[in-house]
Amino acid sequence: FAEALYNRGNTLMELNRFEEALASYDEALAIRPDHVMARNNRGSALNALKRFGEALAGYDSALALRPDFAEALFNRGNTLMELNRFEDALANYDRALAIQPDHVMARNNRGRVLNALKRFDEALAGYDSALAIQPDLFEALFNRGSTLMELNRFDDALASYDRALAIRPDHVLARNNRASALNALKRFDEALADYNSALAVRPDFVEALINRGS
Repeated sequence: FAEALYNRGNTLMELNRFEEALASYDEALAIRPDHVMARNNRGSALNALKRFGEALAGYDSALALRPDFAEALFNRGNTLMELNRFEDALANYDRALAIQPDHVMARNNRGRVLNALKRFDEALAGYDSALAIQPDLFEALFNRGSTLMELNRFDDALASYDRALAIRPDHVLARNNRASALNALKRFDEALADYNSALAVRPDFVEALINRGS
C-alpha cells in the first residue's frame, strides 16, 4: 500500500525520525516509482540528514516526472542554499515562483539568498512581498530585521524584530538580534534586558552570552 507507506514517511518526518522516513519513502517508491510527492519528500529527508547531493538527485527525479512541481523547485533551492550555491538557489526559487507566485516561503527564502549575495535592497523587497501575502510570517519579519541590520537601519530592524517577537515571544535568536539593534542604538539597559530574556529561555545560548559581555 504505497500511499500508507508515503504517509508513514510524512509522519516520521514530523517526528524528526529522518532515517526511518527515508526507508518508508523508499518502500513506497519500490511499489510506485512515479509517486512524485514521495520522491520530493525523500529529498527532504535526505536534506535533513545533510546528504545534500542525494537530496538534489531526489528533487531532480521528481521534476523529471513533473517539471512544474513548485514544491520540488522550492526544496531544491533550500538544498542549494545549504551548499552555498546561492545563484543556483535563486534560480530555483524564481522558477518555483513563476509557477506558484503566492508561495510565501519561496519569497522569504529568495530574500535570504539575496541577503547572502549582499543584494540587500532586493532581499528586503523579497521579504516585503512575502509579508504582503502573509503579514504574520515570522520568518520574513525575522529575516527582514537581519537585512536591515546589515544596512545599519537599526530603528527599522528593531521594529521588524518587535513584530516577529509579537508572534513568537520565546524565539531566542530574534530576542538576541533585537538586543543587538538596541545596542547599536546605544540603548544599553534595554539591550541587556533582552540578552537576559534570551538566556532565561536558553541559558547555554553562546551568542547571547558573548553579545551581553560585549
